[in-house]
Amino acid sequence: MKIVIPSYERYETIQQKSIDLLLSYGFEKSNIYIFVANQEQLNKYREKIDKDISIIIAVKGLKEVREFIFNYFDEGEKLLCLDDDIEAVRELYKNDDNKSRLRPVNNLKEIVDKGFDLCEKHSLKLWGLYPTPNNAFFMENQKEITYDYKFIIGNFFGCINCKDMNKLSVPDIDDYERSIRSYLLYGGSVRFNHIAPKTKFKKNNGGCQDSERQNRIEKSKEILLNGYPDLLYLRKRKDDTNPILKDKRAKTPC
Repeated sequence: MKIVIPSYERYETIQQKSIDLLLSYGFEKSNIYIFVANQEQLNKYREKIDKDISIIIAVKGLKEVREFIFNYFDEGEKLLCLDDDIEAVRELYKNDDNKSRLRPVNNLKEIVDKGFDLCEKHSLKLWGLYPTPNNAFFMENQKEITYDYKFIIGNFFGCINCKDMNKLSVPDIDDYERSIRSYLLYGGSVRFNHIAPKTKFKKNNGGCQDSERQNRIEKSKEILLNGYPDLLYLRKRKDDTNPILKDKRAKTPC
């Protein structure tokens, strides 16, 4: 298994977040690959990151770097993919007061191995974690593990590399398209609904947080609605819309 982390302008923090998290659970440095945009970025990251961790010059852009990564590795190779700002992976538990809370998982390697094992057992290629990181109430109302049409959030997921599943038409929110294509090709994905990654969504500097990102997201929603009209809809929020995965030919929201 290879661990892949696309990163841009986060050379000051990636070691203290995603990398240290992985190392604290016993993952090997030699299995970690950081993908950066250009030589200038490589030089900055090399100064901050352990020399035993590989840094690969890829391309700039979320869609472009994802495509680069999945083409870089062989078809069928097991890939653990995460963002560069993951602070923790937490699980649902209950204290003596019977109230649901979240705590760091005890053995992340065991969870990762289980994700790939369940993919192989159920003939699936994609697994992931619950997408809402701070809501134990929502998590406890979910089945512990599901295998059907579910959104697999892109900040921490595993895949048995399938270039067809990972083929993208959107410039952003690629995790929605990957989830859809996993359903179309394989009938679903594995999701651990009592485990969630912790990060500060849209609050960390660097990465893909730039002035044009909202425009890319809106364009991506339009592309998804046009490309997969029967497999998602937009739910209105206060000042925005949120894609919801649902097979309109079925009756169960995902």
